[in-house]
Amino acid sequence: MPRKSKPTRKTTSNTITLALPEEFLALCASDGVAPDVVLRGFIADLCQIMSWVADPRTDGYCSNGSDERSMAMDYYRRVGYPWWNKP
Repeated sequence: MPRKSKPTRKTTSNTITLALPEEFLALCASDGVAPDVVLRGFIADLCQIMSWVADPRTDGYCSNGSDERSMAMDYYRRVGYPWWNKP
């Protein structure tokens, strides 16, 4: 598999604009879930972001469970993201 290109610039902002493919939008629509909910959930699982009932987060990020956190990290590592910028 060819190595993916490295980002050419770094950003300090925590907001990005991303064009979503029609296939992703169609999948979300067919399941009746908003795309931002899916993406927030994946990010929360990958980063192990918890939102406790006693102390809820205001940004909408919340892990979906321990198995989901494990599978998100497995995906991330399997793709090889942690090693992209290492010699």
